[in-house]
Amino acid sequence: MFERKDLEELEKLHFDDAFVVSLFLNVSPQERKKQAYLSKFKNLLKNKTDYNACKEDIDKIESFLQGERESFKKSVVVYSCVKKDLWVRYDLNAALNDDLVIDKTPYTSPLFDLLDNYQKYGVLLVDKKTARVFLVFLGDIEEYGIVHHEDVPGKHKKGGWFALAEKRYERHIDYHVKMHLKDVLDKFDIFLKDKDIRRLIIAGPDEAISELMGLLPDEIKSKIIGRVNLEKYASKDEVFEKVLPFIEEYEKLKEKETVSELIIKALKNENAVIGVDDVLKYLRDKRVMKLVISKDHKVGGFICQNCGFATTQSVECCMECGGCVMKSEDLIERATEMALAQSALVEVVKDEKDRGKLLEYGGVGAFLRF
Repeated sequence: MFERKDLEELEKLHFDDAFVVSLFLNVSPQERKKQAYLSKFKNLLKNKTDYNACKEDIDKIESFLQGERESFKKSVVVYSCVKKDLWVRYDLNAALNDDLVIDKTPYTSPLFDLLDNYQKYGVLLVDKKTARVFLVFLGDIEEYGIVHHEDVPGKHKKGGWFALAEKRYERHIDYHVKMHLKDVLDKFDIFLKDKDIRRLIIAGPDEAISELMGLLPDEIKSKIIGRVNLEKYASKDEVFEKVLPFIEEYEKLKEKETVSELIIKALKNENAVIGVDDVLKYLRDKRVMKLVISKDHKVGGFICQNCGFATTQSVECCMECGGCVMKSEDLIERATEMALAQSALVEVVKDEKDRGKLLEYGGVGAFLRF
């Protein structure tokens, strides 16, 4: 899993006397059948004028793709520069457009786009002595740390001195538990800000969660999308399995809100548009803040080979520059490429009901910057 600071460090690299190969490749199980992804890799190399200058990197990447296939997820990203001892690999459970760039510096825009377009979820698994912190992002879960306070006393069986001083001892336990939870919250707040996490799930035994909720500041409470009962020793996979339904339900709800808001605003002409041609127009003007598209939806049309102008209208030459046009089966893909190039957000509507609602208005829309 990568962070913004990792990409910023990569962006600082610039070699005057060497090239960096940046590869983005779909290696999903379907692509791994008969090693189809290797053919795609070789096709990406065609017409690369700097191929010979980085042949060592190409050979290394090809060997990696052949030998590591069993460890792949959905996509793989590789940055390689043998001359400068650079090798960075990211395995993702998210789809990426296939691309290969040879340049003096790593090509990081697609990964920055992922950071900007996908929600991060923090998970705090807490009991009265221990707390574990997880980050869920792009279909993966990573454990980031643990807070443990051994000096929190445990409950004793009644009898003897404890029977006489039970209430005082319970107050003693409560005090230490509260100190533990306050320390956890201090550390967790730093984690949330450092990772820019805006959605949370609280997990643990019900009693511990109830005590924690009483201490949470409103700022953190407002980010909580779910609570789940879990033992503190739950494995990373068990945690992911338990929190995933909350994440899916939340994202489904946000999709519904996005589609409804988009259509209402577009019909009122309030900084939003719907329909392929209008979206493409505002993309050309660089006014799109967020592109919203229906999953797997395609719209045919024409794209200018000279300036990139695109339209659903049947034209013989470009309406902008007069250049030659080429027929395209997927203008939605063109719109997505333009949006990402402008650092606009892109949301793909997957829920069938909301997807169908958006399809009634052309299957694509956009919120505008101004």
